[in-house]
Amino acid sequence: MDKGANNPDWHVYAALHGEADPQTIDRSLARDAALDAVLAEFNGETTPDPELTRKRYRSLCRNRLSKQNNRRALDLRRFRSTHRRGGTDFGSIVLIAQARTVVDEMVYQQMMALIGTLLADEELALLLEIADGHAYTKLARGRNMTVSSLKSKTFRIREKVRNSRIIATLRQGLRR
Repeated sequence: MDKGANNPDWHVYAALHGEADPQTIDRSLARDAALDAVLAEFNGETTPDPELTRKRYRSLCRNRLSKQNNRRALDLRRFRSTHRRGGTDFGSIVLIAQARTVVDEMVYQQMMALIGTLLADEELALLLEIADGHAYTKLARGRNMTVSSLKSKTFRIREKVRNSRIIATLRQGLRR
């Protein structure tokens, strides 16, 4: 008999996989992405609490669906339709961002200097690593902290930048 058949992780996963799609995530890839995330969290050493796992799964489904909806909205702004028929877009072209110029580079350096006045070097380095696409798990391991505490720390850093007078001034200047 397969030794994986007696693994409680697989029973919890199978129960989640067998659930009907909640209406909030119907016809999306959010459910599959959430199942993948739940499966990756199983370690085989401890028996998962089925109710906590189900709550985590539903939360992940909602989060993934929000990401997909936001991505769709961004794509609608990024792509320009080439023609319409019956109210529906058929075909599109990508609106490609222009290559960075010297002026863009100067603005980037000035923005980094301004944000550097708000944040400690460690905080700025963390934001830059996340922006470069480093995984939270590797960053957390390198800093000897849990992923959830790293995400909380990142949220607080971003909130500090978001609520700063520098960002408020920049937003006001961009509106002019």
